Amino acid sequence: MQNALIYSAGFDGHRQVYVYVLSHFLNELKYNIFIAGNLKEKISTSLYVDKLKKDNRIVMIDTSSYTQGGLEISAMQIIELQIKYSIELTVFAEADHHIPLFNAQIFSRSNKLRGKNIGIFLRPFYYYEKLSFINKLRYIKHFKTRWRSDDRLFHGFLLKHYKLLDTVLYIDENFVAHHPSTQWLPDVFQQFAETIVKNEYTEQRIWIDKLNEFVERNKGLFIFLYFGTAQKRRGYDLLLKMAVEQDACFVHCGLHDDNEKYDYDVIGLRKNLYDNNRIMETNQYISDPVTIEYFFKSVSHLVLPYRSFYGSSGVMLQALTYGIPVLVPDEGIIGSRVKKYNLGLTYKRDYNSLNAQFKKFKEIPKKSFADSIAQYMYHQSVIHLKEVLTNVLKI
Repeated sequence: MQNALIYSAGFDGHRQVYVYVLSHFLNELKYNIFIAGNLKEKISTSLYVDKLKKDNRIVMIDTSSYTQGGLEISAMQIIELQIKYSIELTVFAEADHHIPLFNAQIFSRSNKLRGKNIGIFLRPFYYYEKLSFINKLRYIKHFKTRWRSDDRLFHGFLLKHYKLLDTVLYIDENFVAHHPSTQWLPDVFQQFAETIVKNEYTEQRIWIDKLNEFVERNKGLFIFLYFGTAQKRRGYDLLLKMAVEQDACFVHCGLHDDNEKYDYDVIGLRKNLYDNNRIMETNQYISDPVTIEYFFKSVSHLVLPYRSFYGSSGVMLQALTYGIPVLVPDEGIIGSRVKKYNLGLTYKRDYNSLNAQFKKFKEIPKKSFADSIAQYMYHQSVIHLKEVLTNVLKI
């Protein structure tokens, strides 16, 4: 059996799902699996990390002693791991962090990575951030000091002219469509891991009865669902504000984070909704697949008022899995997906546009989007993920 290394400096949120799913496919391909990352990092939940630690077929390698827990691991440090564990295949699960590492190979043969190396890129965001004339001048001015870590140069030029990785994968199909030499990978979101993890009863399912009672008590009112830890960039405060102004309900499946600097008074907005019995929040990280499904299926439409968000959204993909249309900002890959595949509606970045589009959105029957959502999610299926990964993970 050959040895494979999965490198992921962090394990929080979607990262442990990526690592868990990758390890599953590598196991099916009969690899000895090594996973390197910051095992001392504080994370919201360790559901999948715990399962990996308990798997006696897997060797876990702690990188907490490296710079920033391994986020800034050098080429030589990776090579040391590759040599020490006789690694034939290395998968960088969040390769966006390691552009300087890959570029270090250009001028030094000693920095050449060993074996076959695969990079999965989640954030080619520069593609959606067009440079103005002033920013072009700034880009040129600072080019000498930043070229080693610059994603625009890396993806647009260096990858084409130097063999820095054996295989490069992107989860942004819009980026891939405009860069013919690149390869798309279906996004690895929660649903993939849930097909692997055995459905066992957990105490988190007490929330199912509470949710049913809440929905029944507020029958006829629109429900804004926020899934995950409260964050400004994902519009937690915006959804609270909309729920108050629209005389609607707010359901939050996830943790609070009042240390965030919101634009709106979230404590005041929550109090307003509590006083009217129109809010339900778990303030708990929910990992049970059955409970998660109940929360998503409690809504007919999902509003995702993300701020300056250009990447893929696992929450959006989970909603689409259940046939729930989405309202998202008209930017980045999520805006592109919704418009191209008729997965819901988009809005311009300002609050007035969000409100106006929401009023249209909630009146469109869910079934109007059903066929187009089903067609799109077929491409994001486990079948396609397995097909791509099986092809690239083989040596």
